[in-house]
Parts: sequence; C-alpha cells; structure tokens
Amino acid sequence: MERVRNSASSVEMFILGVLSVLWPALSGVLSFNLYAEHPTVYKGPDGSYFGYSVDFYQASADSNTISVLVGAPKANTSQPGIVEAGAVYYCPWPGLPDSCRQIPFDNSNNRMIKVNGTREPLEFKSHQWFGASVRTHKGKVVACAPLYHWRTVKLSGEKDPVGTCYVAVQNFSAYAEYSPCRTNDPDPEGQGFCQAGFSVDFTKEGMLVVGGPGSFYWQGQVMTAGIAEILNGYSLKAVLRRVPGEKHTRAAEDTHDDSYLGYSVAVGEFTGDSEQELIAGVPRGAQNFGYVAMINSTNLTFIQNFTGEQMASYFVEHVHVTLDTYSLLEMESKPREVGRVYLYLQMAPLTFSKPVALTGTHTFGRFGTAIAPLGDINQDGYNGMLKE
Repeated sequence: MERVRNSASSVEMFILGVLSVLWPALSGVLSFNLYAEHPTVYKGPDGSYFGYSVDFYQASADSNTISVLVGAPKANTSQPGIVEAGAVYYCPWPGLPDSCRQIPFDNSNNRMIKVNGTREPLEFKSHQWFGASVRTHKGKVVACAPLYHWRTVKLSGEKDPVGTCYVAVQNFSAYAEYSPCRTNDPDPEGQGFCQAGFSVDFTKEGMLVVGGPGSFYWQGQVMTAGIAEILNGYSLKAVLRRVPGEKHTRAAEDTHDDSYLGYSVAVGEFTGDSEQELIAGVPRGAQNFGYVAMINSTNLTFIQNFTGEQMASYFVEHVHVTLDTYSLLEMESKPREVGRVYLYLQMAPLTFSKPVALTGTHTFGRFGTAIAPLGDINQDGYNGMLKE
C-alpha cells in the first residue's frame, strides 16, 4: 500500500514545556526544590521564544570564564529578507538582563539558483527555528534549525524541511554549516522531511551526533560527523556535501514508519569498553508505546531497547545520561500530560536496575520536559539532576 504523508507531520513534533523542578536520590527517591534568592535573569525579544534551549559555554582559551548560550528560535536577525530566522544569544554570566547579544552564525540571505533563466531561492530560512537546539563541548558549539527548507534538485521547486546546523569554534571566529539531509534523496520517502538538528549532542571526543526524526516516512535517523571534518574544506557554494567519515542510520521496513527515531539523542558508555554508545529516543515506536534505542557509535547498529509503559505518552521525548562509575540513564514521558521521568541505573555492562519512576503532580504540567545535570549542589555526595 502506498504511504502518503504531508508536511503537517513535520511541525507536530514541536512541543513547548511548562517548567517545574525536582531531583531524586535513587535510594529513597528524595528530592528538594531550588529557590534562588538572587538569580541572574536574562531577557530576550518579545515573542522570540528566548530560552527554548540553553547550554553553558566555556571558551577553550579561557577556562575561568563560563557564559550561557540561549536559543530563541523565533527571533528576528539582521539577515536581509528573512523573517524570524531564529538566533542564539551569548549571555555573560553573571550578567545584566539586557547583556545578551546575538551570535552571528549566519548573516546571509537565502542562496539563489537560476532555473530556466529565472533566479529563484535555493533555500528558505524564514521561520526555520534556528536555535531550537544548542549544545557545547570544550569550546565547540552547534546550533540547529530543524525547520530549515531547501528547494531540492527538482525542476518543480519543492520545499523540503531537511533542517540544518551551524558549528562554531575558536570563540566564534570560525563557522561552518552542516546539513546532512540536504541530499539527492528528497521527499518523505527519503531524507526530505528529516528535520536534522531536532536533537543534537556531542561524544566525549567531540563527535557531533544529530537526530533527524522525519527521514524515511518519519521513521527517523541518527547521524554522526566530526567537527574538524565539517570545518575542513567547507564552502558556502557546496550545497550538496558529504562530510568525510559521516555516518547515517538507514531506512528500515515500513512497519517502522512514523516512529521518530532521533527525536532525542544522548551519549553514554554502557558496554564496558572504551567506546561510547549513542542513545536515541523513538517516541512513537513499538506500536506507539515509545522506546529508547542504544546504538553502536562505530557502525550505528542497534544494541538494546527500553520500551515505554503507556501508549501515546511520548516515552523518551527527552533522554539524558549522567556519567559516574556507571551510567544513569534518564527517560521522560508524559502520561496524561502530568509527565514522568524514568531512572535506569547501570549495574554492569548492558545491565540496568529496574527503573525508578518519578511522576509529576500537576495536570498538563509535563514534568520532565527538560533534564540537565547539576553536580553535587547540596554537598551530600550525590550528583543532582534538574527536572523541568
């Protein structure tokens, strides 16, 4: 039977969260709320979704200074002719509410192409949601626009939401674009609706991990590439570019359609060797129960799955790994929109404890929408986690 989809599916994957805070200690599941008497508050433009994504940034040349990078995916920029391209802001910490400035990842207009003697846009940066995802690693920064469209190679000039990312190094003095799904494999059956950069992370070696949940009739896929390889030989004119050493998961049987592999990604060590594994959320897989896939980072083969408990709960909409002696794997779902976080403590290679489930208390509160490590903030000998 022919598979038919429309572009609305690529937009429905965005969900905005309402925030609350909680951290459990695994033994006894204790928690406490955080109350900051004198917080540093940053403000962005009205309507820009300032704060949609955040991460700390530490320039490699200045180990004593930490700043905050803030995504604002509906912000306007100085790009000519572009509406709400989205932006990432550099905010010094500590700082004043209006001390943030836009980082110039991309100052250009849409690239153009000549078709039958007429100049037409090759890409469409308006409303691309740049800054929807932001991650840093030892002075390296990646920020993505999962709703970036391009024209494809067809004469009909179709617009495919392939998504794109920009990497920055050397304290924002060098930039390069990385769009792994802007290929000769367009349309829903290929990588045309990939939305690369919907999720993103780094390995400990600095390898970039990108989730594209819309590829192959929304089966989704995960891609990896080295930052040095992305930067080396980069040219704005090279629209179709395969980065040396780049790896992609491939299409599966059509029973995996609409699974959204790559909706969330993370990295951890689970097999007892020196190589880290990739973790990818598949919130509509396993007949809509959702599962998280553990993937070999060398050959991108699948190692092990963790399946959700409730249908349509968007299990593993977010996933995080805390690294200590063994890994703590955290997964999030939204049963009845209250929200729930599952904690899996690794006991041995590929062996995990029975999950501890933490459930929110407010209807439509979506507890667990965001997860971040805090370290041992209360000095009790245990690393903490922030749940929003």
